[in-house]
Amino acid sequence: MRARGSRRLAERLAERAAPSDRGALSLDDLAALVYRELAADVAYDFACLAVTDPASGVVTWASKTRSLGIGDEEFAAAEYGGPDVNKFEDIARRTPPVGLLSVDTNGHPETCRRHRDFMQPRFGFTDELRAAFVSRGAVWGALGVYRGPGDPPFTTEDGDAVAEAAPVLAQAIQRSLFQLPADPDPATVDTGHGGPAVLVVDEADRATHLTPAARTALDELGGRDHGSLPANLLAVVATCRHTGAPFGTRVRTPAGQWLSLRAAPLAGDDADQPGSDAAETGRDVVVTVEPAPRAALSRLALTAHGLTAREEEVALLVLQGANTRSIAAALHLSPHTVQDHLKKVFAKVGVASRRELTAKLMLA
Repeated sequence: MRARGSRRLAERLAERAAPSDRGALSLDDLAALVYRELAADVAYDFACLAVTDPASGVVTWASKTRSLGIGDEEFAAAEYGGPDVNKFEDIARRTPPVGLLSVDTNGHPETCRRHRDFMQPRFGFTDELRAAFVSRGAVWGALGVYRGPGDPPFTTEDGDAVAEAAPVLAQAIQRSLFQLPADPDPATVDTGHGGPAVLVVDEADRATHLTPAARTALDELGGRDHGSLPANLLAVVATCRHTGAPFGTRVRTPAGQWLSLRAAPLAGDDADQPGSDAAETGRDVVVTVEPAPRAALSRLALTAHGLTAREEEVALLVLQGANTRSIAAALHLSPHTVQDHLKKVFAKVGVASRRELTAKLMLA
């Protein structure tokens, strides 16, 4: 074990992840910072920092300290499949939102399906520390940290250090997600003349059929990883396959665009007929990719900036072009109260006018 830093991990991350004159850190830069600062307090063999969609709960972006040489099919199947020890969705409901595999299994990590089936035999990992980054009741990201052969198990002190840093990282991820890119690229997912972006994913997580626009969409979503589909797409497929119901999420691309991913089970006409193997036909999943609706993104951005329910209502009406009198009538408030709410909205979002508010939050 390394000696802990002279200052707490949370303090160092809060200082070094703070916005500068150039704006917030990019997600890649934030991940590099987390890995570097974490190593000074908590020794590890491998780590992965992820961003999650607070609405769907699935991973939409991830960084790894090194390549593991395979794609994320097994991770997606385990994380979004049946019950298991320390799934991120379960950790997010804890206080603090941290899980130590060796502690939570009473020294028997093999009782965790994820660890037993592939984390240990495939990569040699011996213990796992997981944390969810929760802010204002929403989960914005997660961290998985692993130790290898000969390493001691993670301790509660390790967990405490990460738990203290979790709110700092939740806020840092929000800033990274909702800053405008310096040179925003136009959305390249062609839903017009080139047709919709649609692909069919089989039970082995292979894309068996793709429209031309879907090939572009895969690149926008992060590209293939060792031949595998992007992790964010695998997440919606795995969730859809497990629940047997349509499932969707939103993803911010490296170019700064927001895309909507929607997965639905695919079955033949005879799936509901007596004797048909509905479970087998339902293993194929169809996925559509399209630009995310502006209204949904604006609401998500407002949540990230910590607006109250009433402030959010006022801000959304401003984004729709309503003036003070119209907002007052719609919400049964006085014009003076509306202006008070707007001042608080401007302060929280970091703007000085309605025009700036609209420019900052209309992200699609």
